[in-house]
Amino acid sequence: MVNLLIKVLGGGGEVGRMAVFVKDATMDKGFLFDYGVNFDENDRPVMPGHVRPRDLAAVFLSHSHLDHCGALPGLYVSSPPPVYATPLTLELADIMFKDAIKLSGYYLPYEDEEIKAVLDHAIPVTYGEDIDVANDVRAYFVNAGHVPGSMITILEINGARVLFTGDFNLAQTNLLRGADLGSIPRDVDVVIMEGTYVMNTHPPREEVERDFIKVIRETIEGGGSVLIPVFTIGRAQEILITLYKNGVDYPIIIDGLARLANQVVARYPHYLANPELYMKAVENSLEIAADYQRRSLTKEPVIIISPAGMLKGGAAVYYLKRLGKDRRNAVILPSYQAPDTPGFELLTRGRAFVDKSEVVLEAKLYWFDFSSHSGRAELETFIRHFNPDTKILLVHTEAIKALQFLDRLKDKYGIDNIHVPTSDESIIVNAHR
Repeated sequence: MVNLLIKVLGGGGEVGRMAVFVKDATMDKGFLFDYGVNFDENDRPVMPGHVRPRDLAAVFLSHSHLDHCGALPGLYVSSPPPVYATPLTLELADIMFKDAIKLSGYYLPYEDEEIKAVLDHAIPVTYGEDIDVANDVRAYFVNAGHVPGSMITILEINGARVLFTGDFNLAQTNLLRGADLGSIPRDVDVVIMEGTYVMNTHPPREEVERDFIKVIRETIEGGGSVLIPVFTIGRAQEILITLYKNGVDYPIIIDGLARLANQVVARYPHYLANPELYMKAVENSLEIAADYQRRSLTKEPVIIISPAGMLKGGAAVYYLKRLGKDRRNAVILPSYQAPDTPGFELLTRGRAFVDKSEVVLEAKLYWFDFSSHSGRAELETFIRHFNPDTKILLVHTEAIKALQFLDRLKDKYGIDNIHVPTSDESIIVNAHR
């Protein structure tokens, strides 16, 4: 029997700030899955629970969004552990670390030197790879289908299997193949999985795309421009390829950090569902990098894709202030909008404070569900994949919604092997091996 100690350092009963520490009770060192950060309404970082770097045998980074990687460089001041991730995740995380310093550098416990240390101690891995991590410890990696380079990790510690999903999506999108459920064993002792959308069913992507493209065509043909605020990694590339796939032949502009992310993703075509389509979509767009180019853009009908996805900074804010005053224009939000963000304020009130000034939106406003997370049906499919005696910890989710989801699983399938931990909770799991 293997006694596993699991400490949820962040992401318990909350979305984001993901961090989970796992160790065999007989071992001196343990393993860390992700180490993310959230930001409060004043853009101050909210860090996960503390873990000493010298207590870590390895770190596994699921993907490059800041709520999964943003606190990681703070561990690389002393006794730096190796960090395992796909090479694409490592390059994209470097972009996000540096952007976090620009946004909240005064409050972050790291600088450029620590970012460099993360990359210096990185060990690139890829899907399907099975590696030795330490004595009696092996790791196997599977496509997570969430953003380019995202991975699910299966860690075997003294014969006990622990699976960590990070964020994952079973459904295929225009950009990525769905998570590779067929490569995941059923006899896993502990599954630590995200449940962001435990009570949401995503609409069919074909319907979303149809309505999305219709709004864009109507806006441009009516003499207006379209602003699409996006997440730098994942959503920017998904929107770009969706426009090209649907034959949108109006000028498409890429601004902000999405320019750099697009270039990095293009260097790793094997992670994409249709590399050729993506490369054509990138070639069909125009990158903007200078203020004088931005000023000229708003004079003619164009489609602008730019971070930040929730309008908390980035070049999208510049365009919002200029395009938002004209009723011919449209602002399309293709991502989740967290409370206390300008994007959420626009959706609920039609106005928002952006860069300390109020924007009253005259342009048409739309929201489309281009989520890269599994919805409720996919989460149920994933859970039912495992043996009934598998212990499942549901993290990266709102506690109340997660408990409602558990009631549904018990009533519908008789499943009662799931626990919703809180952040800072410790759990002991006895794995019979």
